Amino acid sequence: MRKHISNIIIAALLLVLIFSIERCSYNKRIADDNAAALTDTVKYYTNALGTQTASVKTLQVDKAGLKTLLLDKDKELAALASEFAKLNNVVKADTELRIDTITVAYNDALPYNFERSGRVLDKWYSFGYSSNQNGFKIDSLTVPNSITIITGSKRKWFLGKETITTDVTNTNPYVTIINVKAAEITLPAPWYKKWYLWLAVGAVGGFAAAK
Repeated sequence: MRKHISNIIIAALLLVLIFSIERCSYNKRIADDNAAALTDTVKYYTNALGTQTASVKTLQVDKAGLKTLLLDKDKELAALASEFAKLNNVVKADTELRIDTITVAYNDALPYNFERSGRVLDKWYSFGYSSNQNGFKIDSLTVPNSITIITGSKRKWFLGKETITTDVTNTNPYVTIINVKAAEITLPAPWYKKWYLWLAVGAVGGFAAAK
């Protein structure tokens, strides 16, 4: 019987050792990936639709890491995140609409000659313009915007049912979200995180201690 107990204890210790090695390896990989993500710059490529996509490495953090690395540094992002009971994904991107020139010619020229030009500067848009009897032109049109996408769980009250929700928010009041499609892929937990595995290890340890 003692022989069996010794074998069980050895097997349990080996299992714990394997878990520790796997966990350390996982933590090191995540730390290396996050270090690379923090220094990564936006890259652009032509996607399958023939348009341009911006791509950047993604941080992998827990709740404390998210607060330290992102929320504490961005009050607006923190305010939006506070509306969720649980956060799954947070994305914030700065965008800018740019159009070099828009020219509109009148079908019939006005019966008098004139010329006007100027520039309009606003927090949410800016452009130059010129106009005469033949039409008008808008140039250097820019519309800045920041878009925030947050996926997580929301509930209407403290003990209410949690619902997976995706919020998309623009800072520019002239930019409107027309439609949103969101999907979340649920991944199974790694084998070393299975609750029944640790229940078994605990049972073995308790049995061995009792002997």
